[in-house]
Amino acid sequence: MVHVFYLVFSQLAIGGFALLLLVPKGLVGRGFYRLMGGIYLLSITLTRLAHLPINGHAINFRNFFFAWSGQDSIFTLLSFLLILGYMVSLWLKSHIVHRYLLFAGAALGAIGIVYSAQPYLGRINLPAEQFLLPFQFLVSAVLLGAVNSGMWFGHWYLITPRLPIIYLKRFNQIFLFSLLLSILLFALNLFFRSQATDAVPLNIFYWIVLGMRLVIGFGGSLLMYFVIWDCLRDKSIERDAVGATRAATGFLYIAMISVFMGEFSGRLLLLEVGFIL
Repeated sequence: MVHVFYLVFSQLAIGGFALLLLVPKGLVGRGFYRLMGGIYLLSITLTRLAHLPINGHAINFRNFFFAWSGQDSIFTLLSFLLILGYMVSLWLKSHIVHRYLLFAGAALGAIGIVYSAQPYLGRINLPAEQFLLPFQFLVSAVLLGAVNSGMWFGHWYLITPRLPIIYLKRFNQIFLFSLLLSILLFALNLFFRSQATDAVPLNIFYWIVLGMRLVIGFGGSLLMYFVIWDCLRDKSIERDAVGATRAATGFLYIAMISVFMGEFSGRLLLLEVGFIL
């Protein structure tokens, strides 16, 4: 489970931090960026703490900064330092610096996500797995980031009701696009699994986890997208803009739960049965 926790929270931290780029500079106050920076700083800190025992290191202050095991360790720690620097720049009110750190953190984090897939390539047996698994991780990072950053951004409509609705719609559109890509990858890997002769058989526990992946992770999340889309339709906005954004934010919260459950289930199946599910 430590591996699952490490993978999901690293993808959440990088995906959510990168998607803050969807919010133009000056659109919302520093409070939003400080909150989001704090959430993703905590996420990347927990990621680093989970990565230490994976590589046989004790969890302590010294090892947090000086224990190195592979390139993914370097990227995790550098991402932590960049997000920490981003938080400091927000308190120092340095607009240019914090924007550059946001771009740098997104780019470095994406590279780190790709490298984080390398230790797990030996666990799976798929055609072109060296491309499929990193791509799956990047898609999951965007999916997790879209629902989390989108949900918190939706709360800012309660503080600033005049915020343009288009930005909340963009988070929902990216949510749909990344979810559909994830479903496509799932279907592709089901096909590869059906052709494999050495696939690990699914016992009752794995069937339950697979059911959670399908029903909650995919089905529930897709349902939430359409509910949120309905809340943000022009007719809904014209009737009651505050009520529409409030409802959309509430359903984004439910979507965040369904996406998390799906991604935890998918990473567990990856590690246990050797396929990207």
